[in-house]
Amino acid sequence: MIAVPEPKMRRGCPIEVKILAALVLALGASGAFAQSDPAVQEPKVAPIRTEDMKPGYGVVESVTEVELVRERSAAAGGSAPGTPSGRPMYRVGVRMPDGSLQLRDLDKPEFKVGDNVLLTNAGDIVPD
Repeated sequence: MIAVPEPKMRRGCPIEVKILAALVLALGASGAFAQSDPAVQEPKVAPIRTEDMKPGYGVVESVTEVELVRERSAAAGGSAPGTPSGRPMYRVGVRMPDGSLQLRDLDKPEFKVGDNVLLTNAGDIVPD
């Protein structure tokens, strides 16, 4: 049996670890991981128009977290762009048998990709 001397442990923390810790603290303090970063935020989208909703059976193809931007009503005298609703919504893409893609907005992520669903006349999504 060959005896190998045990490595000696250095005292203190290596300089590389100190630099890494300082970098992480600086990024955290600068807000690099905050939700205010546009690359991290959900996409802002307009609600699905009722005219674009067609009923039928399909398969969930995508579920994406989005932020709905409500249109301002002209009756209220507003002509400025809409404002975000403030709560996250989930845009569900459903592939229909004819190949078209139907979109619906839900307030909870009830479905996952691959689920068979029914799109109703009222614009709801129900499990098939």
